[in-house]
Amino acid sequence: MLKSAFGATLMLASASLSQAFNANGINYVNYWGQNSYGAAGGPQANWQKNLATYCEDSVEDILVLSFLTTFFGAGNKPVVDFSNASNNCTTFDGTTLLNCPQIGQDIKTCQAKGKKIILALGGAAGSYGFTSDSQASGFADTLWDIFGGGSSTTRPFGDAVIDGFDLDIEGGSASGYTTMINQLRTHFGNYYITGAPQCPFPDAYLGDALSNAWFDFVWVQFYNNYCSVQGGNFNFGTWDNWAKTQSKNPNVKIYLGVPGSTSAASSGYVPYNTLTGTIDSLKSQYSSFGGVMMWDASQAYGNTEVSPNFATAVSSYLHGSQAPKANDNAKTTSTPSSTGKSASSSTSVKFTSTSSSSIASPSSKSCPVSGGSCTDGAISCAGNSVAICDHGKWVLQTCPNSLVCASSTDGSATQSPNAQVSYFINNVKNNQFQASFNIRASGTSPISNSWTLTFNAPQGQTVQKSSLGTVSQSGSTVTIKANRKKVPTNSEAVLVDIVGSHNSTMFEGVDPKSIKFTW
Repeated sequence: MLKSAFGATLMLASASLSQAFNANGINYVNYWGQNSYGAAGGPQANWQKNLATYCEDSVEDILVLSFLTTFFGAGNKPVVDFSNASNNCTTFDGTTLLNCPQIGQDIKTCQAKGKKIILALGGAAGSYGFTSDSQASGFADTLWDIFGGGSSTTRPFGDAVIDGFDLDIEGGSASGYTTMINQLRTHFGNYYITGAPQCPFPDAYLGDALSNAWFDFVWVQFYNNYCSVQGGNFNFGTWDNWAKTQSKNPNVKIYLGVPGSTSAASSGYVPYNTLTGTIDSLKSQYSSFGGVMMWDASQAYGNTEVSPNFATAVSSYLHGSQAPKANDNAKTTSTPSSTGKSASSSTSVKFTSTSSSSIASPSSKSCPVSGGSCTDGAISCAGNSVAICDHGKWVLQTCPNSLVCASSTDGSATQSPNAQVSYFINNVKNNQFQASFNIRASGTSPISNSWTLTFNAPQGQTVQKSSLGTVSQSGSTVTIKANRKKVPTNSEAVLVDIVGSHNSTMFEGVDPKSIKFTW
């Protein structure tokens, strides 16, 4: 659907297929390029294959190439990395930009079969971001010339023209992306801009762009976070509300982003039988539902929980004619709620209806006042919902008296420059508590399977066990060391659940200044 000669040919090819990409329909999306299955230690036979391999059947509708990791590399050219698929590439003179003619040929093969090919910018590790709107605008022109329908002597995919750009922004600055998107629109018009925010709303890095720029599809990462499908705070409804009330594109489609297997993410994998029920529920409830996104192709095809593999089974179900099941949402999903956090937030919250403990925020024992002044990105206790600071003003719902609110301080680990660590409470009852640390790589390297998490437990708290690693506690200092056999070799995120006890009438959250995460 490009305005170039390449696009005219591809549009005709797409129209000839009975099951192919449909901008207004239901699509199955897979990321390709990082060989996540191999990085997790899976057998080499199931490592990432050439891009065209995943276009041989009718499984994928959209494939997202990951990643363009650096905006301004050597020679002021961007840098792309496709893991083991980069082995067949060379570099352009004076740059570190890969020249990948085989991937270029694969792109055209996939497009001829009705697939859309999107290039992802960012990722969990890389060097990206803008210092000004003018820099963002110039970078948009560079993207168009190098990967789109423009002209350049350094085109990694040759004369192949991709179908759009995906923003998987998980670090750096949040500024400039609206300008970049708007400038790209001046080149291609009816072209695709997609985003992959974390499920906590609003997203720390894409929130501004999502509110101020036109997105066609948003595949939300409902994993590695407390708002996952089975995490107790599944918030697809929040994103549906954004799509219908705030998005610049009133017809934007929201995708359910899930891991392709248990080793594809630290948490959030949804078994097939549960996932199909969730798909039925979302189809019946939300007109914004656009389909399913998975991270990533190597994991989804290597996962044989169902035959012949997870990718094929889910795609077949998603595209099937089976009617949605009545009331499945009550069995497979939680009531959507407006929960959220940001990497730069000062407070994260969790709510419970238990009456056995008196639970309150150690820093704020009352709800923020709607419209009151606050610092952008902050999140605070607000009854059965979350108070989010939006453009300097608190936005919240009325706090009901029937629920008890548990709040904990959240934020980047000040002693961990290469990681962002958020802490949130899952449950507090009968002097027992469950909490989690959500850890994401913020530097240029992924998290290895040899890491150590330390923090100071508030007075009266004892940590008894952890979902990952071995726990030891000396006084208030808690140390959790990873078990290499149970942790993926390289990961963009780690979720560490802890269970412990406390002897205080007020449950207190961990001081973020005491958190240290190293690898």
